[in-house]
Amino acid sequence: MKKWTMIAATFGLAVPAVCAAQPPQDGGRMFAMIDANSDGKLDKAEITKMAEMRAQRQGDPTMASPEKVDAFIKFIDANSDGVIDKAELEARQKARAEPPPPSEDQP
Repeated sequence: MKKWTMIAATFGLAVPAVCAAQPPQDGGRMFAMIDANSDGKLDKAEITKMAEMRAQRQGDPTMASPEKVDAFIKFIDANSDGVIDKAELEARQKARAEPPPPSEDQP
């Protein structure tokens, strides 16, 4: 799990971060912009395009490597269907925003 978290962090969790920056009434706008075919799911080609744009903007071509795109999809894709839908993305955003559970070692 730590490995996937690091890969997703390196990848920047671009989609959730961008979607989270949108106002609540317009939360689906960024998802819709990335969802080029408007099917309600982000497939590998759409995510790769987003990763390539982000990699170019940050000057790091490794961000768009097939391995990182695959790892990102696997990290977000809760039902393992190979695509990311809005509910999976929102669930990952929510989990990321929640504070970590308290350690059993702490009183």
